[in-house]
Amino acid sequence: MHSVPHSPDVVSEAEIQAFVDGLLAPDRAARIQRYLHERPDEARRVAFYGTLNWRMHSSFQEADDSGRSPLSLRALHVASLAGWWRQRVRRMAVIALLLVAAAAGALCALRVPRAALEATAVMALEQAIASHTPADAPRDALLLAAAPDLSRVGFRAIAVATLPVGPFAQARGFVYCNAAGERAVLLSVRDLTASAQPQWQARRVGESRVLEWSTGHMRYVLAGRANARGLMRAADLLAAR
Repeated sequence: MHSVPHSPDVVSEAEIQAFVDGLLAPDRAARIQRYLHERPDEARRVAFYGTLNWRMHSSFQEADDSGRSPLSLRALHVASLAGWWRQRVRRMAVIALLLVAAAAGALCALRVPRAALEATAVMALEQAIASHTPADAPRDALLLAAAPDLSRVGFRAIAVATLPVGPFAQARGFVYCNAAGERAVLLSVRDLTASAQPQWQARRVGESRVLEWSTGHMRYVLAGRANARGLMRAADLLAAR
């Protein structure tokens, strides 16, 4: 039996597919190109295969390049947004901490140390005693009108002053005198760090007594000689206001 020679005009479907995929040798691909040139309908069919093959190849290539499916791309977008929000929250937290630290530093700077307030009151008392200002000397009625009224316990205001009690704080001071000519000094200063302490506490400083209390964010110190008449009753009256 003799085999039938392969006709050059016969092109198998496998060869067509190999041609579309670009897998044929140059001489065989050239023969199929001549074949398709002579058969327009077949050429259109092969061209459709080529277009479909190119689209499929492009889709797979994009997936290979990104290494992710469309679903994973959406997940990547969500993860990116979550990461952006985490960074934003961290920045906001850092800013909040810095603001809190700055506010705490400002409060500490404005805080009036107890020792400084007491020392200022004692110094003002000594100056008031040493000045020998007559209790009936001409007074500035407008300024003294703001002084708390202690006439019920025998004291009346005779002088007013503003005294520094820290780098950023000043205390308002009033000098009082009783019927015996004994002096007492009342200082008040605003202190945002002070807690309410309506019951006064007394300390002895040499020959003087210092009584201290606070209401709200105001601190008060009353200083006078330890044996000054009406001093503690004056503190009771002032702390009860």
